[in-house]
Amino acid sequence: MSETGIFRQVRPQATIFHVTEERWAQVGITTEFLIVVRTLGEFFRLRHVHGTNFSTAVAALYVGGALIAACSCWAGVTFYFFRRYALSAWIALATVPILLVYKIAVIGW
Repeated sequence: MSETGIFRQVRPQATIFHVTEERWAQVGITTEFLIVVRTLGEFFRLRHVHGTNFSTAVAALYVGGALIAACSCWAGVTFYFFRRYALSAWIALATVPILLVYKIAVIGW
């Protein structure tokens, strides 16, 4: 078979690491979920550290961060179900700096 003309076979280019938009969306959603779990887990760490001085006012700041993470996770999953994989991945990517700004501005460094 000839490699020229109309019958030429097209071979995919070899890549070392190819990740689809759908896979990036899955990784992003998983990361957002882990952020929610980690943020809510902070409640138990604070309760252990503060002991009897622990109050809901201390934990409320972290609940705000968990709500931001949970809402972005919900948005990412929603767009994923509508096959808007790139948008879902970008939401996950934007969540990290948003939560970092929230932590610095509200909770402190």
